[in-house]
Amino acid sequence: MALRVSYQGNDVVVEEDSSALIGAGESSQIRIVRPGISRRHAVVAFDGAHWKVEDAGSRNGTFLDGERVYVTPLDGPTTLILGHPTDGEEVTFTPIVEVQAASEATVQADIDAFVVPDSASQNAPSADRPAARPAGTAPVVAAAAAAPRPARAAAGSSDDLTAAIRDQIAAIKGLTWSVWAMIGVTAALCVLTLFVGILGA
Repeated sequence: MALRVSYQGNDVVVEEDSSALIGAGESSQIRIVRPGISRRHAVVAFDGAHWKVEDAGSRNGTFLDGERVYVTPLDGPTTLILGHPTDGEEVTFTPIVEVQAASEATVQADIDAFVVPDSASQNAPSADRPAARPAGTAPVVAAAAAAPRPARAAAGSSDDLTAAIRDQIAAIKGLTWSVWAMIGVTAALCVLTLFVGILGA
């Protein structure tokens, strides 16, 4: 649990495993060079349970609500006046644990809202889970699946089949003419060979 020390708009964060000196001296972690502030005015420390501000034997004192104090526990944001009960220097001490706890609660609430569904969202229909169908009614999907196919698709299939048959007939005709041509050429070669043989004899 850290502590934020604020003075005239400047913040210094003190970790719980360390302490901080407030005063006008050069060795002070929170340095206040003003009339009435001692070189070693006050010390901020964590005692294992909570933060406290202890007057370090300053000449002009440390004040809370107009009364001089020597040890002040910091259970929450606390403003002390150093050097004079009314005209001294105001220093505010804020334990950061309060801010961290609020931030953690906000983050946990966001996680719960995103991950844990409430009863209304569980019962509500969604795109993946259709609403419950009243008893005695036929499902719409089944009716749509039972609908006949359009006649246009059948007509298209018949045209494709007719075109395929015509292509096959044309191929057969071409093959027939090729066979007859081969037979004619073969016969002519045979006659020519026979004629040449007769002449040679």
